[in-house]
Amino acid sequence: MATSRDREGRDTPAGPPASPAGGGLMGWLGSGRNILGCVGALLGVLLGVLGVIPAPWWPLGVAALYAAGALAFPRRAASGPDVLDALGEDYGDRVDVERLRAAAQAHHKSLIGRAPTEVIRATERVTTALDELFDRPGLLRRGSPETDLVERLVDDYLPTALDSYLSLPRTFAGTHRLRDGRTPRQVLLDQLVLLERAVREVTEDASSGEASRLLAHERFLADRFGPNALEIPDQPEPVDPSDPPDARK
Repeated sequence: MATSRDREGRDTPAGPPASPAGGGLMGWLGSGRNILGCVGALLGVLLGVLGVIPAPWWPLGVAALYAAGALAFPRRAASGPDVLDALGEDYGDRVDVERLRAAAQAHHKSLIGRAPTEVIRATERVTTALDELFDRPGLLRRGSPETDLVERLVDDYLPTALDSYLSLPRTFAGTHRLRDGRTPRQVLLDQLVLLERAVREVTEDASSGEASRLLAHERFLADRFGPNALEIPDQPEPVDPSDPPDARK
C-alpha cells in the first residue's frame, strides 16, 4: 500500500490519487481537436442562417461539422516511450545490467583483505565472464531462462558461496578436511568454477539465439528482394577514345 510521511516522519497511508476528470475536460477544451471542431460547428451555424442547411436539419449539420473538424485534426507525432512502442520496443524487456554489474563487482571487492589470492582470482574470473555478457545487454531479455539464471547468480548464488566461506576462520577454511577430503576453500573454488562455466554457457546460448535471428533476417531479405537483388551488376569497361571504331566493339 502506498504511504506518505507526515511532519513527524511517520508513515501514513497515502490518500487516493486525484481524479483526472477535471484535467481531462480542461485539456479537451483547450485541445486543437476541440478548437477545430468548434470552427466546424460555427460554419454549420452560418450555413443554417444563410439557409444552405434547411432549418429542421441544421442542428444535425452543426454536430456533424463539429465531429468532422475534430477528427480532421492531425495526431501528434509519438515521442519518448511512445516512439519505442511504435517500433516494437518495450521498456519492460530491458534488464538493469548496470545494477547487476555493480553487485558482482561489490562481491569481488568484499574479498580484498579477507580471502587468499586464489579465491580472489577465481571470483574475478566469474565477474570477468559477467562483464563480457553485460557489455552486450541485448543478449539478456527479461523473462528468459538465461536472464533469470544470471540474476539469481549475481543476487543469490555468488554471495551465498562467498559469505559461507568468509564466515569460517581463515586457517580452518584452508586446512580442515571435510568428508570428501576437500577443504572449505577447495569447495568454494569448485563452486566458483561452476559459476564461471554457467555464465559462459549463458553467453553462448544467448549469442546463438541472436545469430539465429540474424539468419532469419537474411532469409527475409532474400524472400523480399530475391537472391540477386543485392548484387551489383558488372560495369562495362570504359572506352578509350583513341581506339579505332572496330576495337570498341
